[in-house]
Amino acid sequence: MKRSLYLEVYRDLFNKIASGYYKIGDKLPTEMEMQHLYGVSRAPIRQALGKLQEKGLIERKPGIGTIVTKNESSVPWPAVGGFSSNFSKKWNKLKVKTISVKTIIPDADVTANLELEMEKPVVEVIRIRTENDIPIFLLTHYYVDVDIEKIKNAGEILNMRQFAQEVLGVEFTYVTEEITAIAADEKTGFYLQVDKGFPLLQIKRVSYNSNFQPVEYVKYFVNTKDWPYNVAYSKDLHHFKLYRDSEIN
Repeated sequence: MKRSLYLEVYRDLFNKIASGYYKIGDKLPTEMEMQHLYGVSRAPIRQALGKLQEKGLIERKPGIGTIVTKNESSVPWPAVGGFSSNFSKKWNKLKVKTISVKTIIPDADVTANLELEMEKPVVEVIRIRTENDIPIFLLTHYYVDVDIEKIKNAGEILNMRQFAQEVLGVEFTYVTEEITAIAADEKTGFYLQVDKGFPLLQIKRVSYNSNFQPVEYVKYFVNTKDWPYNVAYSKDLHHFKLYRDSEIN
């Protein structure tokens, strides 16, 4: 399935605004500059800018340019996670392959994290994310009461969280993550093309809706050799900020 170019541009600009790379009052690059930067035509650039404007993040002023009007502290859903800075920098090198989409009876780990009754079925989505065709992420997503056909018909979904929110109607308000260093077993080693015993990062993420009910559970494994997990916090510990290498997101 053809990639949604405007969503990729939108995500990158959103992350840069959310991280503070572009601050309130900053002027974004011109449409022509963005065409060169992202390697796309003017149409997806204008779609991405229109979506940012709908959210009140920018204002497009004739004769002046596109101005950022909200910073990260006022963005309703900032990009989160210790890999966000790499996603912003490497998005045009990333591809995703969906391994399987099916309904399963989950194991005890999934049942507990989604707070389900025993043997309550869930939709399981397994994906591989690669950089320059080298597998970096093995991701398994679990959802309850979503339309599995929409996932099957979507092709390769580059951003599952965005797809779940905008297509499946899943509401994300609160997120927790548990991070563990593990050794690759045969399955993860096979998918990530590393030897059994190779050190990986395992991350378990639970997302909740506004009623603090779990709506998504993701368990994923990362080869962090070229993808270190980096976070930083502002002086207000309630507000999460992205790590920026040399101030570039």
